[in-house]
Amino acid sequence: MAPKDAFNSPVVLEKLKSVVNGRETQFVTSLLSIVNNNSHLAKASNTSVLNAAMKAATLDLPIDPNLGFAYIVPYGSEAQFQLGYKGLIQLAQRSGQIVKLNAGEIYASQFKGYNPLTEDLEVDMQALPKANEEVAGYFAFMRLSNGFEKTLFWTKDRVLAHGKKYSRSFSGKSSPWQTDFDAMARKTVLKQLLSTYAPLSIEMQQAIIDDNVDSNVQNGAKDVTPPEATESLESFLEGAPADNATEPEKERTEQTGASENGSEIEDGVYEELGLFEGGTITPKEQ
Repeated sequence: MAPKDAFNSPVVLEKLKSVVNGRETQFVTSLLSIVNNNSHLAKASNTSVLNAAMKAATLDLPIDPNLGFAYIVPYGSEAQFQLGYKGLIQLAQRSGQIVKLNAGEIYASQFKGYNPLTEDLEVDMQALPKANEEVAGYFAFMRLSNGFEKTLFWTKDRVLAHGKKYSRSFSGKSSPWQTDFDAMARKTVLKQLLSTYAPLSIEMQQAIIDDNVDSNVQNGAKDVTPPEATESLESFLEGAPADNATEPEKERTEQTGASENGSEIEDGVYEELGLFEGGTITPKEQ
């Protein structure tokens, strides 16, 4: 079924209505524009495109890639939700507990040193970077209403290594890693800072989980669409019968998936995947 027919169907519009508060027509128009302007995304299944868009809609983030709040990224025949730098900031602001938040680039002429133990970042912000000057790294800073503050700095090489290893869509031509690297680098460092040290709302937790689905390190994240709704929607959009696997088959699939998930962690990059106890906002004891 063509995306235009699928996304404008009464079934889909009814499901979108409760999520986008009556703006389902505008939402579908925006979604179709994104799909039609991306040849790789046009090859993705209707269901995966809609599910990725629904994740952004549930978080009340616009999906226009030019805005930088959220992206729908193609990966083979599937589309994936990817949180943007601006979207991460907006979700953090909604907590009401962050009074100062910043992230950005530090150029080679500005960078003097960084002590990860004391978090002392030495920079000369009076130095004006030259045209096409190399970026030394990216910083993130946060201050909470209770006075707690945190600074984090990653070199550009570390950000590159992180993106190549943990993002399956890193090398894709339409990936935000390729179209807006600096924004994705800022987001990566800021996300590491927030997911580890900031008080996370349920909304922010879900956004981080959904964003991590793009990672090569799978975390067993659940789609925001209820399972039964996903099955019926997939059956409708793709014209394929719903999954009729027996319970034992489903159990074996779940067990296999669980064994494949693993717990790969490098330099604490994905420490946030196991940060909370039982899906709550209570941090684990370190």
